[in-house]
Amino acid sequence: MHRKIIFPLVALAMLVFAGMASAAGPAPAPAPAPTGQAMPSMPSVSGLPEYIKRPMRAVDPVTLRAEGFSIRLFGIKPAQTAETPLELKALDAMDQMIQEGEVNCQILPGSQMPELIGHCFTQSNEDIAIELLQHGFVVVDRRQTYGSIFATTYEKAQEQARLASAGVWSFVNAPDQQKSAMPGLPTNMLMIVLIVGPIGGLLLVALIMWYWLKRMASAQEAESEQSSRKEQMLLTRERQVLVSTLEGELIENKNKIEAFLVIYGDLLRSLKDPNEVPKYQQGGDIVQKHPSFSKTVFEANINKLSLLDIKLAGKISKLYTSMPKDQEYINLEPGVPLDTAVQLVEKVLKDAEGMLVPINAVISGLQGATAVKAAAPKEQAAAA
Repeated sequence: MHRKIIFPLVALAMLVFAGMASAAGPAPAPAPAPTGQAMPSMPSVSGLPEYIKRPMRAVDPVTLRAEGFSIRLFGIKPAQTAETPLELKALDAMDQMIQEGEVNCQILPGSQMPELIGHCFTQSNEDIAIELLQHGFVVVDRRQTYGSIFATTYEKAQEQARLASAGVWSFVNAPDQQKSAMPGLPTNMLMIVLIVGPIGGLLLVALIMWYWLKRMASAQEAESEQSSRKEQMLLTRERQVLVSTLEGELIENKNKIEAFLVIYGDLLRSLKDPNEVPKYQQGGDIVQKHPSFSKTVFEANINKLSLLDIKLAGKISKLYTSMPKDQEYINLEPGVPLDTAVQLVEKVLKDAEGMLVPINAVISGLQGATAVKAAAPKEQAAAA
């Protein structure tokens, strides 16, 4: 009796739940982002801006470098091949896209300083990752793009490069061609060797050995030249990164000196104003002996100064050595005579102004080094 009542109730409940599920329908799938447009708005990373826009340089096929941090391009990874300097071609392509301009990067949630992950565009709104994929210089990192709204766009860009046999895909698409290690000798030639005798055989063996020794020597020479070119290109790239980062730090220090001169110039004018009671005479004051200088880049790259011209490297070392390491202060007590206070502030200003001449000279030297060697990577890549 109970079974007759329970079974109809269970069947009715199943029908009700099935109807509710059918009415709800499947959840709509997110629409993929169109190629070349910026990443959709996302929550800002804790402690970091949502967007970073400033001049950057490419340091490898998937990484951009700005002062103090790096940004790894989202969704791509380097293409691996030993048959061509593909990494250098990728760096050259990125330099061509950026053209010393600013790069606008949206930082992905979960990034941490100094290694960030972002979606980056040039000043002309070119998606750097998409451009590299379309030229076959990188491949899709499916561990990052899987399930994201960019998966389809990135895969289409990679497929475009594959169909065009661009970059790394020229090697992937090429048919395997096995070349024989040594050309075979025709049968009639072997018969002649057997007939002519030992002398003809020895001559033939000597000819073959000479041919292969010459071929091996040519191959080793070509390999050595290619290795030397690649090493030189990498050194040039490393030198450019060093010059750029040092120049940025020195410009920052120069700005600090100029701000320091403005602040203490105003203080000196107020001390010399007969109609104004000096602030320090009312409750004392503290005066910095010198600006606060940044030395982080120099100290991190001091062992790489040998990449630069020896005179320029000497000027850089001398300049940073002359910068005070720790900040020092002067206490102006209310009882200090006004003339003494004026002399102290004048000396502080004179010392700060004296730093501008050497720092401007070093900045000019770094800019000159960049201008002279700017065309070197392109020329070496073309020769390779």
